[in-house]
Amino acid sequence: MLSSDSETPLLTPKFALLLCATATFGLSFSTYFLLPKYLALELGANASAIGGLNAVAMLASVIAMPFIGTLVDRYQRKLFGILGALVFATASAGYLLVDEIGPLLWTIRVFQGAAFTFFFVAASTLATDLSPPARIGQAIGLFGAVMISTNALGPAIAEWGSARFGWDLVFMFTVGAGIVAAALAARINEPRQQRHQHEASSMWDVIRRPGLGRTLLVSCLVGWTMGTLYTFYQPWALGLGFRQVSGYLIGFALSAMVVRVGLGGLADRLGRLRVATVACGLYVAAPIALIWVDVFGLVFAGTMLGLTHGLFFPALNAVALDSADAHERGKGMAAYHGAFNIGFAAGSYFCGHIALRSGYPFIFMLAALTCITAFAILVRDLFRRHSGT
Repeated sequence: MLSSDSETPLLTPKFALLLCATATFGLSFSTYFLLPKYLALELGANASAIGGLNAVAMLASVIAMPFIGTLVDRYQRKLFGILGALVFATASAGYLLVDEIGPLLWTIRVFQGAAFTFFFVAASTLATDLSPPARIGQAIGLFGAVMISTNALGPAIAEWGSARFGWDLVFMFTVGAGIVAAALAARINEPRQQRHQHEASSMWDVIRRPGLGRTLLVSCLVGWTMGTLYTFYQPWALGLGFRQVSGYLIGFALSAMVVRVGLGGLADRLGRLRVATVACGLYVAAPIALIWVDVFGLVFAGTMLGLTHGLFFPALNAVALDSADAHERGKGMAAYHGAFNIGFAAGSYFCGHIALRSGYPFIFMLAALTCITAFAILVRDLFRRHSGT
C-alpha cells in the first residue's frame, strides 16, 4: 500500500486548484507584510503602535486556532477556506476608510488575523486530504512553498503600487485577490470524509497524544526564533546603513520555495522526525547570519532562513500529524500552527523590550539558543524512537 501511494501523482487537478486558491489568497495576505511602512509614513505611527497592531492580529489568529481546528474536522474543510478569504477581503476593504490609528484599524487587524487562520488551517488540511498518505510531507511542503512564494511577491507589488498609484489601489487589490481566492476554493471538489461525530475527540484529547506535546513545544521554540528574525531584521539592517531591506524576504522566499519543491519528499523518504531534527540543527545558522549581516548581506541571511525553515517546518508538521487520525487532521494542524504562532508572537513582543536594553545582536543570539534547545528536544525524541523506549 505504501509503495503504491508513493507512486500516486500528487499534482492532480484538485490539488492544483487548491494551490491556485492558496497563491491568490497569499498575495492578498502577504501584501500586509508592508503594513508597518504604511502605518509609519501615512498615519505617523510609532514603534509601539506598529508592534501592537501586528501583535493583535497574531493574537486573534492564535485564539481562532482551536475553534477552526474543531470545525474543519466536523464540517467541509473548503467552507471555512471560503469564509476566511471573504472575511479577509471584507476587512481589507476597511482600510479605504482608515485615516487614523483608532478603533477601526484595530478591529480590522483582529478580523484579518482570525480570517487568515480560517483559510490557512482549512486549506492546509485539505492539502493533506488530497494527497496520498505516503506523500503528506511533500504535500505540506508544496502547499507551503506556494504560500511562501507570495511573501516576497505581495510586498514587492505593494511597494511598487503604493509608490505609483497610492495605497487605496493596493488595498483594493487585496480585496479583489481575497474574493478570487474564495471563488477558486468554492470550485474544489473536496473528498468525502466520514466525520465520526459520535466519536469526535476534543482538541485537548489530540494535544495529549504521546509525543505531540514535545513536538508542539519545539514548534513554539522555533516560532520564537522565526518571530525574532522576521520582526527585527529591518530595524537592525537600517541601523547598519542598509537602505533597501526587501532582499531578505526575497532570499527567504526563493530559497524556501526551492527547498520545498525540490526536496519536498525528503522527509517522507528519509523519515520525518530525522529530517526535522537535522533541519532544526541547521536553523541556528539563520540568526547567526543576521548578527553579521553587514558582512554576509541581507540576501544571504534571508536565504539561510529560507533553506532551513523550508526544510524544517513541513517535516515537523508531518510529525505532528502522525499523532492525529485522518478525521482529526484539522485539530492536529491547528495545534501545530497555533504553537508556532504563540512562539512567533512571544518572540516578537518580548524581544522588542530586550533589544531596547541589550541590542539586536543579543536577541538574535537568544534566538539561536532557543533553536538549540528545540534541536536538543528533537535529538532526544529521535534517540528514544530508535531505541524503542
